[in-house]
Amino acid sequence: MTANGTTNGHATNGNHATKPGLVDSLPVTTLISAFVSTVKPSSLTEAMRSKLSDLILDMVGITATAAHSSASTPAIVAGFASLTPPNSGHNTVLTKGSTYPAHIAALLNATFGHSLDFDDTHASSTLHPGVTAIWAAFAQAEAADIKDIDLILLAISVGYELTCRLGTELGYSAYARGFHNTSTAGVFGAVAAIAVLKKLDANIIEMAFGLAGSRAAGSMQYLDNGSHNKRLHPGFACHDAFVCVALAEQGVIGATKIFEGKMGFLNAYSPNEEKDLNRLVDGLGEKWVFVDTSLKPFPACRMTHGSIEMAEAAAEKRRAKGVSSASDLVKEVKSIEVRLRGPNMSLVGDRTPNKVHPEAEVDGQFSAYFQVAHSYLYGSQQGVKAYERLDDKDIYALSDKISCVVDDNDPALNGMGSRVIIEYSDGGREEMVNSYPLGEPEHPFKREDVEKKFRGCMEPVYGAKRSEEVLKAVNEMSLSRGDINKFMALLA
Repeated sequence: MTANGTTNGHATNGNHATKPGLVDSLPVTTLISAFVSTVKPSSLTEAMRSKLSDLILDMVGITATAAHSSASTPAIVAGFASLTPPNSGHNTVLTKGSTYPAHIAALLNATFGHSLDFDDTHASSTLHPGVTAIWAAFAQAEAADIKDIDLILLAISVGYELTCRLGTELGYSAYARGFHNTSTAGVFGAVAAIAVLKKLDANIIEMAFGLAGSRAAGSMQYLDNGSHNKRLHPGFACHDAFVCVALAEQGVIGATKIFEGKMGFLNAYSPNEEKDLNRLVDGLGEKWVFVDTSLKPFPACRMTHGSIEMAEAAAEKRRAKGVSSASDLVKEVKSIEVRLRGPNMSLVGDRTPNKVHPEAEVDGQFSAYFQVAHSYLYGSQQGVKAYERLDDKDIYALSDKISCVVDDNDPALNGMGSRVIIEYSDGGREEMVNSYPLGEPEHPFKREDVEKKFRGCMEPVYGAKRSEEVLKAVNEMSLSRGDINKFMALLA
């Protein structure tokens, strides 16, 4: 799957081109379809099993708490209930029972999994890969009562992998074009996960991918008013993946060359000039890039996390000097400057009214102003309770002293890095940088951190006993043991 000998992306010496949209572009759609149809559970390594255990445990916990208490959940559930006959399936939606068809269960669970912006992220692809991979795979596995736990783990792995690899080629540029990588790439990852579990032939998979090219969606316009569109994006992707697979199985013809074609996914959805088709498929099945996926300690856009950590650390130093109340902490700050990369700035740092003083939870999740002010005044370990302070007068006052600026020349800000500079009224100054927020491979979540977050999400919903049963079941999965239907029943 290499494409050596290229000039400006065009083939030389008889090789395929590494850029999409050309007559001789590397046929990555066919190569990926072949990979999905032939990959075996023997590909699972111990490192992958360990990572999957963390990722699954994390996803289940955050999905449960959103299903139980997110403000958007009741209306979303009611909306789909009005379209779906009661007791029309036996798939499980967390906290809602086991009466749903697979495609609706996947839709709702993936929506809940993304509602709090607490789900895993992959830095180089700038997306959340797990929410589509896990819930599509679990829905198909539960529907088909698949007994082979390793096959389920493999399906999740393949879903993650394809989503991450596609997202890497889309890059940040896709966001500037108005697309949300999590769902546009995620629909293909979900198709792949379902296809692995169904053991589909490569030609059917290629047709399913081709059909999914017309369902890859997710508009960034949600940033304008903090809408619930974003929460639904991965849910729609999972739902549509089931539709595309079902259609392809019945012989419906999908577009060919959906990834590399002139009007295909990569060309249409991102102006990124660094796309590399060879990189997209290089080492498939041997080099698993998804293992670099990070878990999130805070329910906010990943691009704010470094600043959240630094704001809390700075405030702790001031408290050590005797400054304790929130109002006093605000008074002694002259200014706070948050430096971000340009692409990150557009998501969390634009000085718009709904970012400086967010009124909706989604706006707060994507506000460097709110996140820095909240962490400085109240600490980082507040979880979703932070959004109960959207109208806090001290947060308002401190947010007015915060400015976000673009710095694309600082190598320390690559990826999710950020720099914070605080000027104090007494003439003091503090400058901090965080290149790798907590959860990145360079600054990892430990297993005890994963379990602490899981229990914090799960126990208020299911209680301590049931939560421990779920944790044990996830641990058993990593050892190739367990029963998917019994596992999902614990979450009903």
